[in-house]
Amino acid sequence: MPRIRYLLPPFDRPFGGVATIHRHVGWLTAHGFDAAIAMTAPPPRDFYGAWARVEYDFQAQDGDRLVAPEGALVLLAPHAGAAARRLMFCQNQYYLPFGPDPARGIGEFGVDRVFGSSVAVRDFFRDVYALDIPIVPYSIDPAAYAPAPKSRSILLMPRKRGDLAVFLHHAFKRRHARLADIPWLSVDGAGVADAAAAMARAQWFLSLSHRESFGLPPLEAMACGTVPVGFMGDGGREYMNDANGFWAPEEDWLACVDALARAIDMVDRDPPATSALRAAGTATVARYSPDVARAALLAFWRDELAA
Repeated sequence: MPRIRYLLPPFDRPFGGVATIHRHVGWLTAHGFDAAIAMTAPPPRDFYGAWARVEYDFQAQDGDRLVAPEGALVLLAPHAGAAARRLMFCQNQYYLPFGPDPARGIGEFGVDRVFGSSVAVRDFFRDVYALDIPIVPYSIDPAAYAPAPKSRSILLMPRKRGDLAVFLHHAFKRRHARLADIPWLSVDGAGVADAAAAMARAQWFLSLSHRESFGLPPLEAMACGTVPVGFMGDGGREYMNDANGFWAPEEDWLACVDALARAIDMVDRDPPATSALRAAGTATVARYSPDVARAALLAFWRDELAA
């Protein structure tokens, strides 16, 4: 059986896309594939737990399947001497390193095949490259993301929009002074388990999604019964709607802070509406079960290895 190696840099902070790759490798290994994550050095912290086998001295061989993320295709270069199949697992079309020759199609990325993680990625390759790519969808682990007793707090993840988070906080406290005492809690750089626990405890989640192909945190909030509010970040349109959250147009800070105030008032004053929104979120999350994602992953790799 050909070896499958997902190539990753030793990132010094956690990312949802990297967690997804760890899950891929764990599932593949559990189903008998020779799969691992290949890194040149250990990361400074183990953010994901023992989900996947990791190698630090990998050398490609003929027949291997090498998978690189769209933002780190340079990791394929050291293995140029091997007659291996090169694949890109694209989780965000906004991070693609476009080459100088559009006429080469996906060959401009130095890969033989692309697979993606969301409708937005699929539609990008269809609209720009006239190519239908397979999707291995995201999933939410119900054991990790589940409702818990809530604190009266607003959770946010400011990695992409830290300055905007500060601005929104100040604007909210002044425009909605009656709600200014509610704590805003930031999760930045925490491991997956710690971030999930913080999400489960918060009553509201402020989405700062920006140029996403999907955006996992708002969906994780839904799984935790945490009311999501904020920006869709483009790709979030795949699963966000008026029934499962309070969404604001991109860059509309006023709509965002007002939506947050409405979300707080709903939880405080309207239990039936709160229950309905949480039920809609639960139904949305059900579309992204590990069983569905695992089946798509196994089907993709059986097809790829038969090529």
